[in-house]
Amino acid sequence: MKDWFIIICYSSIILLFFGVAIFTTAVSYTNNETIEITIKEKYIKNSGKNGKYLVVDTNNNTYEITDLKFKGKFNSTDIYNQLEVGQTYKVEVSGKRIHFFSMYRNINKIIE
Repeated sequence: MKDWFIIICYSSIILLFFGVAIFTTAVSYTNNETIEITIKEKYIKNSGKNGKYLVVDTNNNTYEITDLKFKGKFNSTDIYNQLEVGQTYKVEVSGKRIHFFSMYRNINKIIE
C-alpha cells in the first residue's frame, strides 16, 4: 500500500512538471495580435549567465523579446536593437503576461 502511494505521488509530480512546461511553452506561441506601443524604457534583465530583453511601453506594460524556436524566430537581438525609446511602433506580439511564472508578452516582429 505504501509503495503505491509513493508511486502515485511521484507520478503526479512528474505529470504536473510536464504539464506546466507544456502550458508555458504553448502560451508563448498563442494569443497573437498586432498592437501599437510607444517605448518608454528598454533594458536587459540578467539572470546568471542568461539575459532577457525587456521593453516597457507608456502604459507600463512590459514585453520581452526572445527567440521562439518552433516559430523559426531567431532575431531577438535585432528587434531589440531596432526599438528606440520615445518612438511608436506597430508590433506583432504573442503570449500572455503571467506574473506567477514571470512570463511577459513576446514582441515577435516590428511591422513597418
